[in-house]
Amino acid sequence: MNTPLNPAVVPFDPSGQWPDPDMTVGGPTLPPAPVMTEDEFSLVFGPWSGWLKSAAEVKNAPVDYVAAALLTTVSAAIGNARWAVPWDGWKEPPVLWAMLVGDPSSNKSPALDSILDPVKEIETEMSEAYCAAREKWDAENEIAALALAQWRQEAKSAISEGSEAPTKPDAADAGSAPVRDRLRIIDATIEKVADLLSSTWRGLLLGRDELSGWLGAMDRYSGGGDRPFWLEPYGGRGYTIDRKNSPEPIIVDHLSIAILGGTQHDKLASLLTSCDDDGLLARFMVVAPDAAPLVRPQVALDDHKVIQAVKRLRSLLPASSETGQRRPFYINFTDDAANALQVFRERCRVWEGDASGIFKSHIGKMPGLVVRIANVLAHLDWAATENGEFVSEITLNHVGRACHFVGEYLRPHAFRAYGAAKPPPEFEAAKVVAGIIQSEGLTLFKLRDIQNRGRRGLSKTPEVKAALAVLEDANWLRQVNTGTGGRPSVFYVVNPRIGEAT
Repeated sequence: MNTPLNPAVVPFDPSGQWPDPDMTVGGPTLPPAPVMTEDEFSLVFGPWSGWLKSAAEVKNAPVDYVAAALLTTVSAAIGNARWAVPWDGWKEPPVLWAMLVGDPSSNKSPALDSILDPVKEIETEMSEAYCAAREKWDAENEIAALALAQWRQEAKSAISEGSEAPTKPDAADAGSAPVRDRLRIIDATIEKVADLLSSTWRGLLLGRDELSGWLGAMDRYSGGGDRPFWLEPYGGRGYTIDRKNSPEPIIVDHLSIAILGGTQHDKLASLLTSCDDDGLLARFMVVAPDAAPLVRPQVALDDHKVIQAVKRLRSLLPASSETGQRRPFYINFTDDAANALQVFRERCRVWEGDASGIFKSHIGKMPGLVVRIANVLAHLDWAATENGEFVSEITLNHVGRACHFVGEYLRPHAFRAYGAAKPPPEFEAAKVVAGIIQSEGLTLFKLRDIQNRGRRGLSKTPEVKAALAVLEDANWLRQVNTGTGGRPSVFYVVNPRIGEAT
């Protein structure tokens, strides 16, 4: 209800001097999304910048989503084959975790598909190769079983006759069964993930459309055991699981799992306000861009480029330890690259001083993120060529691109995403009332005019009073009391500048 203004109700001139209203109360709660210029994007992604823009156009998605998906998938393809070493005592796996944040209509899933569809094609080829190898091994194993049975019979007869048992023939052992290679998993128990990594070694990509359900449910069936486990795969360290039903533990040399998926602002906000800051969410590089405009694409998507690049990266062989065990091949930073990283670390220390909560934890992990992304960018450059030399060092070029991407682009994205945590209820309610005022053009109303609308969070008198108090502090309203006897009537006068601002 919009009560008419009259001198008996409003004992002052409403068109007189009013302070400027704080329009952020009724406006968006998120800071603006950072956007890289064409030159910046080309600088960071080099030979991949054109493909990324084409993929974003085809999928009608922000290029930010496609870029984060590519970096994360490539980090899994490299896996434990190549780790970066800024200086002695510091080793980083290439493992990246990426979270794409946006509304349901922002085309997060199509952006993921631009990278994960080629991965599926690669995994199909891997599966076909495994099936062929397994079929061959099964046939050889059957023959080996016959040879083994014959040898046992001959050995038994020889021993019973007092003769020396014959030597077990090579044909009696078909060797170990082939291992099904994997690149991506969608969901798996801790034991299954560890079992896969113990046999495949290189690393895995956990790719999911929606991450919030996975994050929120990881402790539901495990008595709290899943979350501590998932803190480990980011670091690539060794991990051992003792099994109840087996005397032999599962031993993983390097627990390395890249994680990629999307979520919505409100679901991320719920996660931020409902979980402890144990560092899990802070490990994600977050992109939360504005939705891309809806346009009909004018280009075609070249899956072949991604397929060839991922295959080439997975062809990288690990190094060997002195005992012959597989280990990562360590790639050192050049001196000027290490110096640039040190400067970036000092900047992060300054940024930390102005941050809090999970955003502060995220900034603390940004130097390591730069090391990882520099390694991934160096190998992306190499994978885009056909015959280039292997990456033998991480240069200033790689580190400079990574520093710019992480510090000037991902950092404000993380602030935008972590700033989406739900404000106190009275501020949410004040935003609803601000919307009513603007949409209906209210100039004067009573508390019950808002309460009677039955809006969520505004059905009780204390809730409405708290919301109106926020709007008074924001110079949207003034409270006036009228009446000559008994309980006075309370009215709220709307700042005329609200209409000017809209």
